Amino acid sequence: LGCPKFCGRRSTGPGGAVGGRSRSGAMAAEPKKTLRQLAEENEDSDSDVSEAVPEPVRKETMPDSVDHFLGQLLEALKKKAIPELHKLYEDTFNKLTNDYFKSKKWPQADTIKDQVSQEPLFLILYKELYYRHIYARLSVSLDDRHGSWDNYCKLLDLIISDLESESDQLSVILPAQWLWDMTDEFVYHYQTFCTTRSKAIKAQKEKEVTFFRENPDVWKTTTVLTYLHRLVRASKVEEYLANKTAGEGGAFSCEPTRLLGYFSLMQLLRMHSLLGDYHLSMKTIQRVDIQDEVPLFYKIPACHVTLYYYMGFAYLMMRRYADAIRTFSEILVFLSKTSGVNSLSYQFDAMAKKQDQMYALMLIALALSPRQIDESLEKTIRDKHGEKQARLRGGEELCFEELFSYAAPKFVSAAPPDYENLENFNANEAHQRQLQLFLQEMRQQQFLPRIGAYMKLYTVIKTTKLAQLCDMDTDALRDQLMCVMHKTSQKVRSTGAPLDGEPCHCSEVEFYLDGGMVHINARHVERDHGEVFLEQILKFQDLLKKVDKEKEKS
Repeated sequence: LGCPKFCGRRSTGPGGAVGGRSRSGAMAAEPKKTLRQLAEENEDSDSDVSEAVPEPVRKETMPDSVDHFLGQLLEALKKKAIPELHKLYEDTFNKLTNDYFKSKKWPQADTIKDQVSQEPLFLILYKELYYRHIYARLSVSLDDRHGSWDNYCKLLDLIISDLESESDQLSVILPAQWLWDMTDEFVYHYQTFCTTRSKAIKAQKEKEVTFFRENPDVWKTTTVLTYLHRLVRASKVEEYLANKTAGEGGAFSCEPTRLLGYFSLMQLLRMHSLLGDYHLSMKTIQRVDIQDEVPLFYKIPACHVTLYYYMGFAYLMMRRYADAIRTFSEILVFLSKTSGVNSLSYQFDAMAKKQDQMYALMLIALALSPRQIDESLEKTIRDKHGEKQARLRGGEELCFEELFSYAAPKFVSAAPPDYENLENFNANEAHQRQLQLFLQEMRQQQFLPRIGAYMKLYTVIKTTKLAQLCDMDTDALRDQLMCVMHKTSQKVRSTGAPLDGEPCHCSEVEFYLDGGMVHINARHVERDHGEVFLEQILKFQDLLKKVDKEKEKS
């Protein structure tokens, strides 16, 4: 179980086809499916689709190299050879895509069934690659969205069935990168389905609206969450993370199972963030091995970035700016020293965009709670984002709004719209609600950095003089000073789970009011000499490595 991806990118399960019964209500009671049953369902679903959407029958031809790749993939799946699967998935699949399928689809599953194999597991995994390629590079149709949902339901039902039966041999054994991409795409397909539905209703596209109305169980929020929770529970990954030696089976004995459950936790973090529940998203990762010397998320760079991006954003929205800045700083410094993503992978561009988004979010956090950051990050901000930083320090609301809209997750509404009352439908409601919450908090704090900057110049100052400097009357200044006292008190985590932490005063200055005077104690944080020397030694070592690499090239 595994895959090459990073930040997420659709069909209905056996019970979720058009006109079928609801998957969410029957999922727990459905009997476990064998590969033979899945093969029969493949034939049934293919015939249903062909009846619903008649297409001219034409025989597809495949290049010899594609046929050879699929034959190798089939054999590797049968042998459960993870190293071979990883090479085929990471290298061969991406190269063939660039050579033959840059602007068109891979061959349809029916063609693969006729010309390569009718093995049901092979066909399900091939469809997973087939739909992922469409989502990453091509225009996605409604049939593609329905088909991808159906295929994911079959694949996840099979995996969960194996895990819940505590079978010694899983039907699906995949490399780590494929497993990550599979879970990441699952949530991405859900997110784009919700976005497409909102856009279709806004544009009053009758055909699309009819499709969404008649298929309420396709990419249903509760069903998506249920699948992820079942994967976490059946894999026993939370028990494993709590105590890695106090259990057996599941994540304790099988690495693909462990990684699948672990990646499902990351996608739950993402799902709850998309829905705007930041406390629950952080609670989901309470047991994640952030404090370990070599945590599991190091295996997949995209998983590492996903964890820190959504964790940092949740801290930002929970007004824990110090934790948000530290979180973004750690991952951005890490990314500046590594390049661990396959440049042919569709995840490569997604990783680069996430990096830019995290810089934008860190700019926002620094504007609301100024503090020292790593020198390399300061230099990057000065060189690439200096103009935005100046606008944010000036309290320009439009700049805050622009950066938030660019860098925030693509929020979705948890429930479908009321199709009987679409006159007042707002396609962008989920984003606007989160934006307004953020701007409300920003407006309450926009004067705080300015007041702090003036107070750092004095040890004692009259409130009347400080009010003049800040262009406000004395009463308004007193209100703002009380706001400073409240807003600069944050919960800060030093160790432990993401939600842990102790209340801490995070302003650059400490002060108190005595009648008409403000008494100020500027805080000058001096770094330990050993820490400074160690940082410079590490930078020098990195520089020497780069010099050695250049010598080898020349």
